[in-house]
Amino acid sequence: MSALENSITASAPGKVIIIGEHFVVHGSYAVAAAINKRAKVTVSAGKGNESVILSNGEKTSVMGEKGKFSAAQAVARRIFEEYGTPSKGIRVEIESEIPPGSGLGSSAAISVATAASLSKFIGHTLDNDRISEIASFGEKSVHGNPSGIDSEASLLGGMILYSRETGAKQIPLNRGIQLLVVYSGHERSTSALVSKVTRKKEEFPSTFAHLSDAFSFASLQLVDALSTGDLPYLGALMNLAQASLFWVGCSTKELDNLIENVLSDESCFGAKLTGAGGGGSIIALPKPEKAGEALTRISKQYSSSFLVSIPQEGLRWE
Repeated sequence: MSALENSITASAPGKVIIIGEHFVVHGSYAVAAAINKRAKVTVSAGKGNESVILSNGEKTSVMGEKGKFSAAQAVARRIFEEYGTPSKGIRVEIESEIPPGSGLGSSAAISVATAASLSKFIGHTLDNDRISEIASFGEKSVHGNPSGIDSEASLLGGMILYSRETGAKQIPLNRGIQLLVVYSGHERSTSALVSKVTRKKEEFPSTFAHLSDAFSFASLQLVDALSTGDLPYLGALMNLAQASLFWVGCSTKELDNLIENVLSDESCFGAKLTGAGGGGSIIALPKPEKAGEALTRISKQYSSSFLVSIPQEGLRWE
């Protein structure tokens, strides 16, 4: 390894799901976008023979018991299985701007950045398909049965239309849009919420099947709204999506109140939870002339609020 490769750093963004979460696990289309919060992973030679993962002053062994950094552990183990365990220890350091359990794709961003940087450090520069495949092991370790949309949005950046059958297709935007992201401050378990939705599907199979079809249709309609810049229609689709997520049991009283708060001053066209629900974050589509006003007002109650301009860059080398 040359002196220029003593360390390798890659970063990947978090994501928001604009429409289709949960239903995408069961085969429908969904739309997601990368955001301006990133996870950075730096891989370098370690001390001794043990490979470790570090973040915020905490350390865990790659080959030890599943710990706090299970996504990075699972990715590293998969890389070692495929390409061989290094004879000397490796240090994997994570710096993330994305709160864990926030519904903003923290584990996906870490998985993608780890897959890219660690594989390159040991001498294998992977294409996007291989990075996505390896990153999926990190997502499975955290979420159990992920759809794959989070890691694809993080890897590719921009905005994507996704289904399990067709994979990801980037959506060209004639003009960018802004979204308001508000983190409620309460972490949630994606795997628990996915299981809850599956139980709802088993209880009401016909209703759920029709809703899945409706979300595929709504996702395609949303793509059209993006291409024409029809923000009121885009907001209306988000509002309808929130009603369906409420029906499957993903929303909470706090998230309902937060959405009501965001919509109460007419500064936004629509709002919904994003990600698994049960806590985490919401997104809102502000009227362009009122975006700053909406952020200022909601930030007084929820400090972890920010505006994101879409599109944002995906995986990159630092």
